[in-house]
Amino acid sequence: MKRWTVLFLVAILTVPLFAQGSGPIYIGAVYPLSGSLAPIGTNCRRGIDFAVEEINSKGGVLGRQIEIIYGDSVGDPKTGMAEAERLITTKNVVALIGAYQSAVTNVVSEVAQRYKVPMITAISTADPITTRGYQYFFRLAPTNMMYLRDMIQYSYDVSQKFNLGYKTVGFITDNTLLGQESLKWGKYWAKEIGFTVVKEIQYSNNTVDLSSEVLTIKRANPDILVVDPYISDAILLTKTLHEQGFAPHIMIGKASGLIDPSFIPAVKDLATGITTALEWNTDIPKAQETNKRFMAKFNINMNGHSAETYTTIKVMAQAFKLAGSVDREKVRDTLATLVIDKKFSDGSPIILPYEMIDFENFTNEAGSHTNQNKYARITIGQIKNGKYVTVWPFDSAAEDPILSLKKIW
Repeated sequence: MKRWTVLFLVAILTVPLFAQGSGPIYIGAVYPLSGSLAPIGTNCRRGIDFAVEEINSKGGVLGRQIEIIYGDSVGDPKTGMAEAERLITTKNVVALIGAYQSAVTNVVSEVAQRYKVPMITAISTADPITTRGYQYFFRLAPTNMMYLRDMIQYSYDVSQKFNLGYKTVGFITDNTLLGQESLKWGKYWAKEIGFTVVKEIQYSNNTVDLSSEVLTIKRANPDILVVDPYISDAILLTKTLHEQGFAPHIMIGKASGLIDPSFIPAVKDLATGITTALEWNTDIPKAQETNKRFMAKFNINMNGHSAETYTTIKVMAQAFKLAGSVDREKVRDTLATLVIDKKFSDGSPIILPYEMIDFENFTNEAGSHTNQNKYARITIGQIKNGKYVTVWPFDSAAEDPILSLKKIW
């Protein structure tokens, strides 16, 4: 099948006059805009709105402006499903993006598949959501398996490079689909690399007390603590670890709440030394100019979530251009064969920590994936002086990592 490859030299895309249409191109976006996850939903929205403003300022797509119609999932799968159906049936959106939590994206994508509406998730990482053979659903982000593989590899590489002898791992995750997946793949990769899993703990999402969980992990005393909390739980867990006086050598999280813009302000210096997977960071050279404009507009840096939602809108707009149409079938077919190599057709770079976007069908340890971005990857960052500093891969690190929380907490 012919593949659409977007190269730096592409400057103008010729679009048939009949495809130009009139009026806005409506895209539906389902995110948690109220409730406990509203700060994350707001941050995702910043990335979306920033991309739309950028595209529209350059004339839009196919001679038309893009307009986002939002649906508020409130962080609930049933509500998210209802909002997706509302956007499709009453607002006639051309495509969908969303929905942050994997459990919500799981059901929203079912709606998109049933109505044959192309959908991209920027962020949701649970592996099963791309193993159902859905032809209308696409994922930009790495999967949980990929995240946990790299998080465990980082921990091993640090131990080896600095001769630290770290051998044991403990897990604290919530009991959502995402948390279960993180625990599953964390244990898998820990055992594959030769670590010993000494304790695994799951708790109810959005809890009010983690004292017993922290006391249990303190008794197990793992060298490496792997966590995957949403924002309110991330704040609570960090404070509780300090209150109970437990510091592992490495505490590493799967982005989520640890990269939310409200996390560091909420816990302040208590965050120092915490390590997290990053889908993006301010010290990525190719993203500097975009982040400078983002900061000027919102008075806050981009993070992984806003960078991924920004990129998702750019990908969707590219698909509209290449399809020469906003017909749902044509857009779906174009996404399935789309390859973006380093830059979009307007010359702007892929600002994420990889060079290519390509939705492929392939099989790995997690199963057979459909329309998964094959080249998605992460970096690892550590919180130092209130900022995220890239510390891995070592060949692209801005600084060496703090080697043990026991020395600074």
